[in-house]
Formats: sequence, C-alpha cells, structure tokens
Amino acid sequence: SAMNYLVALYERGNPPRDLEHYFKNFNLEYVGNKNLATSVTTSGNAIFTQHTPLGMMQSVNYKGDLYLLIKNPSFMLLLESNDARHVNDPLWVAFLIISALLISLYVSVLRSLLPLRRLSKDIRKFASGNMEMAMTARLNENEQDEIGQVAVEFDNAVCKIRELIRSRQLFLRAIMHELKTPIGKGRIVSEMVANDTQKMRLINVFERLEMLINEFSKVEQLLSKSYALNYQECHFSLILEQVQDMLMLDKFEERVSCDIRDDVILRVDFQLFSLAIKNLIDNALKYAEDKKAILICDSEFIAVKNLGKKLNHPIDYYKQAFVRGDKVSAGSGMGLGLYIIEQICQMQKFELAYDYEDGYHVFKILLRAKAKRA
Repeated sequence: SAMNYLVALYERGNPPRDLEHYFKNFNLEYVGNKNLATSVTTSGNAIFTQHTPLGMMQSVNYKGDLYLLIKNPSFMLLLESNDARHVNDPLWVAFLIISALLISLYVSVLRSLLPLRRLSKDIRKFASGNMEMAMTARLNENEQDEIGQVAVEFDNAVCKIRELIRSRQLFLRAIMHELKTPIGKGRIVSEMVANDTQKMRLINVFERLEMLINEFSKVEQLLSKSYALNYQECHFSLILEQVQDMLMLDKFEERVSCDIRDDVILRVDFQLFSLAIKNLIDNALKYAEDKKAILICDSEFIAVKNLGKKLNHPIDYYKQAFVRGDKVSAGSGMGLGLYIIEQICQMQKFELAYDYEDGYHVFKILLRAKAKRA
C-alpha cells in the first residue's frame, strides 16, 4: 500500500516532496505528541516487522490502537491511522442521538402526565369535602387530549354535584326554618297556659321539637360532609349533663346507670360528641329488654351496655344508614343512630367497637391517647 508505493517512488528516483501530505492521502498522520510517541516505541507490541530499502517498517499495537513505525539511520517516523482514531465517532454520534431522543421522550411523557397529576390533586381535594374549589379543568379547556377531556367531564360532574348539594341544603334549611316558626309561636302560647303542669308539658314538647330540628341540622351536615369541627377540652361529666338535657328523660337516673370511674378530659367537638353519646344511650334504651342502660366512663373508653338477645346480623350491617333493628317499628326514627355515631367517632379520631358479653350488647368508644385524666 502506502509503503510499497513509497518504495517504488524512491526506486524510480522520484520521491515525494512532502511526506506528511503523502501519508495523509493514505489516511495516515504523524504522531505529534512526543510523550505518546515515546510510549509507543518503548511499550508498544510489534505485530510484524518488514525491512525495506527505506529502512525497517514495523506495525505497533499500543493500548488497542495501531501505529506505523518507519526507522532508518537518517530518520524515524511514527504514524497513526485516521480511521483507527475516529473508529468510535459513529458510536458516539449514535449514543448522543439516542440519548437526545430518550430525554425528549421523557420530557414529553412528564408534560403529558402533568395535567393528570393536577387532576388527581383536585380529585383528592373534592373527596375531602372541598366543594368550592376551582377545578383545574377549566384552566386547561384548550387541551384536546384524553386527559384534558377527562378533566373537563370531571369538572362538569363536580359542578352538578355541587349544585345538587346546594339545592338540598337550601331545601332542608327552608323546611327547618318553616318548622321553627310554629314551634316558636307554640312556645310563646304555652307560657299563657294557667295550669302549671300542662304549661311545663307543652314547654318540654316544644323544646324537644326545637332540639330535634337542631339535631337534624347536624345530621344533615354530617351526611353532606360539610360540618366544621369546633374542638374544646371538657370533662366527660359536663358532656353527660348535656346528654341528659338532650334525652329529656323524666327519670334519667333510674333508667340509665352511670359508672364514672374516671372523669376524663376530652378534646372533642362538645355538641357533636354529646350527640354521639346521646344516640348510644337512646339506642340502648330502645332495644333493651328491661328498658335500661348502663354507662361506663374509664380512662381508656366510654361504654354503653344494654340487656338483649344476640344480633341477627353482623354489627356492620346495623352501622349502615337507614337500617333499624328487628324489634323497632318502621315509624320509630330514621335508622341513622349507629351510622351517625360511627361518623362522629371517625371525624374525631375515635374508634367505635362492639361486643356481646354475658347477654349484654356493649358499645365502646375507644379514647386511647386523646383522653386526659382529670
């Protein structure tokens, strides 16, 4: 090749004037790095050696690269191949192109998933009860992909649900307002009754009706997940006094046996927790065979017991909304007792437990770490 042609030129007496230019035509270049040249000549492995009229020609392998060494008494040349030096260039170009494609694909996927993450965040807010939130979908109506369409449809569903809840709340508030008007008038008229016994009975009836309406308002807020808790610390004995007023029993002490082992301090919503205890006692009295209930307050739990036969269904069945016990007639309440109690306990981070012990139904509100000793 290059050496054979060079030898032929020398034999004809027509050597090339510029050796560097000559070797470049054969993709060979001088090794300009003196340190590299020294390392190649001293540490390189000779693949083959050939003696020519120009001198010794040797092919040297050094660190995976091939070099051509020409040595005679007048000069020494060390050449390297351009092809060998740039053999990895196509691989680097391919690597860079593939890397750019992967990065662009990754960025594209992230950008396409970003609306989905915003939508997921909005769904969590909506599930937590935030009905007045401004949906992200309305801000991205120009997006025509599948995620954008899902966001728009979900926003439409949220708007419809919000309007239904508002219309229901307005309807119920209007009913309660209309009911309070005759109750208020009846309360005023009852003060004019001359007979004290009849007067007190009428007053108690109207107060009971007003309390039921207020309780119904709380139940509606609980069912719609729109009740705002108002936490405060109070002794259980104070809650029990409120429960007695709510039950309005003529002989509370005879029908409800109270065993206050520890008058714990609870951090609860006073009105809501009183409603839960009231419903527990009310259910116990309603279903008890002897029409009596037992209330126990300890540092770890609040329990309400009543005598009765074993339940026909698992307790979870009776915790559903609008489910009544087998002994209760269809006209005795809405069947929301245990459902409301469970909802109140969950909202205030308590656990409602049930057990059947020695012929007694036992409902326990487990206080755990939320109770303090008086």
